[in-house]
Amino acid sequence: MSDNVSKNSAVNTFKTTLIAINKPKGIICTHKDELNRRKVFDLIPQKSLKLIDGKLHSVGRLDYNSQGLLLLTNNTIIKRYLESPKNKIVRTYKVKVQGIVTDDIIKKIRKGIMLNKIIYSVKDIQIIKKNRSYSWLLIKLKEGKNQHIRRVFFKFGLSVNKLIRIQYGPFKLASLNSGSIKFLKPYKIKMNLK
Repeated sequence: MSDNVSKNSAVNTFKTTLIAINKPKGIICTHKDELNRRKVFDLIPQKSLKLIDGKLHSVGRLDYNSQGLLLLTNNTIIKRYLESPKNKIVRTYKVKVQGIVTDDIIKKIRKGIMLNKIIYSVKDIQIIKKNRSYSWLLIKLKEGKNQHIRRVFFKFGLSVNKLIRIQYGPFKLASLNSGSIKFLKPYKIKMNLK
């Protein structure tokens, strides 16, 4: 049975917070860092943090050099649901690759790439623009392994210059400026909590 999050008592034992943040490049997604680098949580105004019950967690991660839509929540049930590969929540990325991505490379990526005995697959991949020095692609994943997209292209001797997550499930980056946050309505998530 599909339940609306806002009506599910297991999810609403306290006030659920869900935040979209347009993560800039050069920021990490953890609470602690030995190198004392800037964190996504530093982008949330202190007055907003005071209104949030509990600790915020990132839903999935974007590495230090990636940017775009990152979801933060204080609800670990929502976090696990959105991250779990079995729920097939689609993440969409706009990716700039240094070099030419050929049709043959696209076909191989669609079939799945084996790296260190792990299959890296995509839900969909399309070339949206290319010239002699770079290719822009739209890539959809149903799960995000660590450095997923970067590792796939590295297998073909190509490097990812820019990786921007533009959508995670029903939530879109849209016109949210880099470094900005937006409070979202958790009821947009339809969850199957059996």
